[in-house]
Amino acid sequence: MNSEKVYAMSFSKIYPLLAAKVQKKGRTLEELDGLIGWLTGYRAEEIRDAVSRSVTYGDFFRNAPEPNPDREKITGVVCGVRVEDVEEPLMREIRYLDKLVDDLAKGKPVEKILPGKTKDMWECPKCGRTFRHRNQDHYCGEAPATIGEYIGRQPEEVQALLRMVNGTVRKALPDAVEKISWSMPTYWNKRNLIQFAAFKKHIGLYPGPEAVEAFADRLQGYKTSKGAIQLPYDKPLPLELIADIAEWCGKENA
Repeated sequence: MNSEKVYAMSFSKIYPLLAAKVQKKGRTLEELDGLIGWLTGYRAEEIRDAVSRSVTYGDFFRNAPEPNPDREKITGVVCGVRVEDVEEPLMREIRYLDKLVDDLAKGKPVEKILPGKTKDMWECPKCGRTFRHRNQDHYCGEAPATIGEYIGRQPEEVQALLRMVNGTVRKALPDAVEKISWSMPTYWNKRNLIQFAAFKKHIGLYPGPEAVEAFADRLQGYKTSKGAIQLPYDKPLPLELIADIAEWCGKENA
């Protein structure tokens, strides 16, 4: 199913499906709500409120009050997809929940489901968090509070590129709010318009699936996936293209 269709689905329709899946296997709604709360920071009553108000599945995750930083430790395959390899941020959050619910339905104790240290995982020597892959990209300690702080935490040779991207997006979206969402620089106006993040070999730009489709012709020289664009460090930044995509996001979501 198209990512945008998943995001537009009502949480009031998704939650009963998740509940039925776990209850069929003898698990409880309290356990399900506990996993959702651990992942997103929602309290049980807030989950019920989201169901009653029929918020979209995408907005349920976009507006999560306190995403758990340890969610990045969730690994494995669900729905035929390896969770840690999902690049699009919002879809990765949804897959995190899918994996937790899948494990609950398989009968695993909650304490075994929530991520913990295992012998075969790499432990970051700076923050002590564990990951499936050695030297996996992550944030040590607290997530950055501002875009400037995020950029300042990146390798020196990448900071200049990130400042160029940020300046380009800011100019294209002068009325958008600058914030950190899902630990990434975000431009927001009633919803997340566009995000970006630094990786080992590229900058990830996240304008959403519709924007990637709209600019498909101009993106032929770049690796893309649903909602995500990779801008490799060994190529000049396409600042004009970035500006056009950001401006498009602002107009489409006005």
